[in-house]
Amino acid sequence: MVYPQYIKVIIDDAMKSKDMSGLNKAAIIAMVVFIIQAISSSLRFYYFTLAGEKTVKRLRSKLFSQIISQEMTFFDFSKTGELLGRLSADTAILQNALSVNISMLIRSGFQAIGGLALLFFTSVKLTVFILVIIPPIGLLVAIFGKKVKAFSKSTQDALALSSAVAEESISGVRTVKAFAQEDWEIHRYDDQLQKSFDLSKKRITIVANFTGLVSTLGFLAIVFIVWYGGKLVIQNEMSIGTLTSYILYVMTVAFSAGLLGSLYTDFMSAFGAGHRVFELMEKSTVGFENSNKPLKVISEGLIEIENADFSYPARPDVSILNSLSLKIAPKETIAIVGSSGGGKSTIAQLLMRFYDLNEGQILIDHKPIKDYDLYALRNQIGIVSQEPILISESIEDNIRYGKPDASFEEVSSAAKLAYAFDFVSSFPEGFKTLVGEKGVQLSGGQKQRVAIARAILKDPKILILDEATSALDSESEFLVQKALENLRKSRTTLIIAHRLSTVKNADKIFVLNQGKIVQAGSHEELISAKDGFYSKLIEKQFSH
Repeated sequence: MVYPQYIKVIIDDAMKSKDMSGLNKAAIIAMVVFIIQAISSSLRFYYFTLAGEKTVKRLRSKLFSQIISQEMTFFDFSKTGELLGRLSADTAILQNALSVNISMLIRSGFQAIGGLALLFFTSVKLTVFILVIIPPIGLLVAIFGKKVKAFSKSTQDALALSSAVAEESISGVRTVKAFAQEDWEIHRYDDQLQKSFDLSKKRITIVANFTGLVSTLGFLAIVFIVWYGGKLVIQNEMSIGTLTSYILYVMTVAFSAGLLGSLYTDFMSAFGAGHRVFELMEKSTVGFENSNKPLKVISEGLIEIENADFSYPARPDVSILNSLSLKIAPKETIAIVGSSGGGKSTIAQLLMRFYDLNEGQILIDHKPIKDYDLYALRNQIGIVSQEPILISESIEDNIRYGKPDASFEEVSSAAKLAYAFDFVSSFPEGFKTLVGEKGVQLSGGQKQRVAIARAILKDPKILILDEATSALDSESEFLVQKALENLRKSRTTLIIAHRLSTVKNADKIFVLNQGKIVQAGSHEELISAKDGFYSKLIEKQFSH
């Protein structure tokens, strides 16, 4: 804010008196001022941008932590692509606001306030006129900013939906290609992009109209100032140097005010993005409210389910379990069979406490499942599912996922028990072999054996096998079954399956139909009941 004063000195004093030493002195001081300004601007940019990057890094970390800590119901209602959009696109907008925009806001704010004060100091008459046009411009900024904020949030919502479509298509690309639906997916994505574009276009129109209106008012004000200032110079009420410095201050204030106006629209966009981000940040993590409970150890592995009624929160009108009761003794292997949609996998999810019952209770070692620390409970339950999900890291990392602090010897031993050691060793990079996204580089049987090795390393008290061999060929199934025998030793095991080879060796089989236990007993007992539901299931299996 200092340099216009030296421009005034150059015009009014040095040039008028033709004093070269005064001219040189004023020019040198002005140059020093500009150098200091350049250094401070560089430091301002560096520190504010770095602070913004650090803030957004912490914000993204906390947001991801908040998302991943939600209960399963949250994910039933949320799209993966939309959540990724909040993690990336929305936080990127906030990053810009927290770094460059705040830096510019502070600089422009001080320039506008300082410039206005120096305008009063230079000429009160001219400044009074400027103050008359500021309130209307401020009112326009508020009106336009409110509209921009609303459109910005809608635009981000639409963009997140397009990200959700893209994520679904890419993650399920094999299905897309198998059904030759590339064109339909492209069309679906384009539709969402178009909606986002239409909202962006409306927002841009508002900002453009606002910018044009403010620019017009600003230029008209400058024309009047030059005209009125020229009049004061002619009447000897103001010097040429004073008018020049005044015009420089006006341009500084106008430029700063214009920048503040454009920053206002950016901040409104950031508020829209921030609303979406903090909507998640402030969401309570209901699923983990029972952490730090006193019960942390499952000693025996006795499981009792008493009068269980359950329906999924996403489908509250569809009853899955109806007054279901069953008991699994410690170290006993039981199987649950039944037709598809009967509630078999639901029991596994309830034992992991992904959901809570509507009515009834689940007991482990005679104690309600809700009394167990949630982390401790899940750490003592192992699960091997029909389609195990592997992380996009090495085979070693995937096995160690069951016990992060395990040594390589423990990982190797688990692989041997899971009959995975031989095929892993055959790879050039051995245990360091990357499995690809969701384990795509491995066959179904290989993935299954890595998942079993992971469960063996975890050494759970309770084991859940959810259709663990249903998608395998005979050779792979034979090896997986041998691995499962090793895994089932000395632990309570719950097998959810429909293949006879999987369930016939279970100590007891529960037959589930429409959420109720309709039969229970050993394979021999159930098969002998010719008209029973179990016999009909076996009959259908062999008839196919």
